[in-house]
Amino acid sequence: MKKFIVFCVSAIIFGCSKGSDSDVETQNIVTPTTPPVVVPPPAPPEPDFDNDSIYSSTSYNDLYTYWIAFQKTASLFDVDLSYIEDVVIQSGTRNGTTMASAEGSCHDYIYIVVDESRFRNAETAERIFTMYHEFGHDIFNASHAGGGLMAPNVRELDYKLFQTEVSDFFNKVDFVEWTDEECEQIREITEPYPG
Repeated sequence: MKKFIVFCVSAIIFGCSKGSDSDVETQNIVTPTTPPVVVPPPAPPEPDFDNDSIYSSTSYNDLYTYWIAFQKTASLFDVDLSYIEDVVIQSGTRNGTTMASAEGSCHDYIYIVVDESRFRNAETAERIFTMYHEFGHDIFNASHAGGGLMAPNVRELDYKLFQTEVSDFFNKVDFVEWTDEECEQIREITEPYPG
């Protein structure tokens, strides 16, 4: 019996020395952590002519970049212009009010003459509009009658409006070809092809 009592007392002493119930509760308490602060990525810039992936690759120092941009834009509308290999875009003087002219309109070639001083001093949007307009004449024989991209005078150029006009042009919403009579007159006044 003495052994049993010693055993019970030992069990109580050693059992209590491992810690109290309050120690066990402390070990099971989970301390709250502050959730990480999630910073949303910055909003992308509003698209415009200077940050658009196609238009921003153009340079007034390299007029051929406008042809590349026009081809890329056409491909967005499933219009393949890769078959056109001979494109001439050169500097020249215009009549003082015209920044560029489509000398290949109503011909079977692309020949655009750009008044370089006016072109360099124009805004990016005006340069892009002008070149797309002239390509519309030379490649598609598009007349001014369709309006939109082919309207004869540059006005306030809004990026979103221009995107709509380009879409309408390639989807033939506002696309009118020169008539045969108009083409005869155009052939009489255009510069001879240098190629």
